[in-house]
Amino acid sequence: MIWILWHRRMGDLNQMQDLVQSLGGPFVVKKLQFRKPHYAPLARLADGSDQLTEPWPDMILCAEALTSVIARRLKKLSGGKIKIISLARPSGDARNFDLVLTTAQYRLPKLPNVVELLLPLTKQVTSKISQSKSIVVLVGASSPPEVLDVAAAKDMVEALKTKAEQSSARLKIVTSPRTSREVARVFLDSLHAPHHVFAWSSDRENPYLQIVSEAHEVVVTSDSVSMLADGLVAGKTVSVCRLPRKFSPVQKLVEWFFLRWPQNYIFQSGLIEPATDRWLLIEKLIKAGHVRWFGDADIQHIPFDPQHDLDLAVAAIKRLNSPR
Repeated sequence: MIWILWHRRMGDLNQMQDLVQSLGGPFVVKKLQFRKPHYAPLARLADGSDQLTEPWPDMILCAEALTSVIARRLKKLSGGKIKIISLARPSGDARNFDLVLTTAQYRLPKLPNVVELLLPLTKQVTSKISQSKSIVVLVGASSPPEVLDVAAAKDMVEALKTKAEQSSARLKIVTSPRTSREVARVFLDSLHAPHHVFAWSSDRENPYLQIVSEAHEVVVTSDSVSMLADGLVAGKTVSVCRLPRKFSPVQKLVEWFFLRWPQNYIFQSGLIEPATDRWLLIEKLIKAGHVRWFGDADIQHIPFDPQHDLDLAVAAIKRLNSPR
């Protein structure tokens, strides 16, 4: 039996369900609620969480810092019998987990139990090409250190207009639930027919996946690895719009400390987490020929195969469970 410990992010749940379905066998999703403040080393379950009692599972999957702390507590209660598979970056030292399936932006150390994938596990999206040539632009939001404010949005609009004119293409801008109203307004006010802006709204159906599947080309903002993955698994030519970066004094200090002493106690204990560096992942994808920075010269595009990462993950788990 496998337990999936899930807090709130649907992307995490989708990844973990895809993984366990590839493994086969029964699984149960355990929905967890946490008391505030949400600080991983002191994670405490709140009322409304699913029961976590015996009989214990053989394996636990978790995909964020808070749930990884609970997974470690359950392993201790089981007498060490439970195996923990963590996706992304768990809280604290990766050596506290049986297997960590991560990606480059989390900057985990190279360890025998750490498997670095090219992208988060993502299902293949059915790809269709619309009759009219379109550049689909997936717009995220500020996500430190990346900044997507009004000034950055205006610069982005001008560059996109130039690109559309040179390519004789129309732009389809798709904002996300995280996109601020001010940034969405820049696109709505600056782009008119034949271009179109699909501003996200909770009051209507989201055409996101359909628009991506019909695109000739996809541009994503550098704050979102998930949108980047959606474009790639749909088989599209993808370029990444490099957002400006701003670091606070505290972020600069943490980064300076991490680059010099990454194995320091404050990081291994989970007291402080280093910032995610999405540009590392993007550069790795560029090196593999899967994407390019928006505005750079065209590259020989090499299609991304999401099955490759899934196969790597499944093989790593099977090795973990095989007798030694």
